[in-house]
Amino acid sequence: MELLKFPHVSLFKPCEPITAFGEELLILLNGMWDVMIKHGGIGLSANQVDLPYRMFTMLGPDNEKLFIVNPKILLRSKTPANVKEGCLSAPGEFLMLNERTMWVQIMYQDETGGVRSGKFQGLHAVCVQHEMDHLDGKSHLQSKSLSRQVRRGLAKKWGV
Repeated sequence: MELLKFPHVSLFKPCEPITAFGEELLILLNGMWDVMIKHGGIGLSANQVDLPYRMFTMLGPDNEKLFIVNPKILLRSKTPANVKEGCLSAPGEFLMLNERTMWVQIMYQDETGGVRSGKFQGLHAVCVQHEMDHLDGKSHLQSKSLSRQVRRGLAKKWGV
């Protein structure tokens, strides 16, 4: 697996839900995990390695390996997270986005298809929100919470 960089077209395509769970899915998720760790990240969405599936890997709050498949946000705080976020597909670009919230409660499936829920706070909440935007084909580089001037500069720099 290769990490895609902006403005690769796959980063802007919404991902499809996973319907089949098994060894093949686990191989893909472990491959994504390896790419994420190799590049020093805490989260990686499937489309960042050119896979069109609604899933991401994440280093959890207790440094555990999380495989998050078909996630849905159930609840979110109204308090802004005030955490700068980066992206492995835009190395060195750290941005503070007003729409990221301090905590999120999500429902998702694990690598076996089991239904789980989790509440994530701070940096981990920002990571979940960031990766879920990727799964919807959205980039933090184009966030409406950034000024028009900043978005133009990012578009010129990253081709988005």
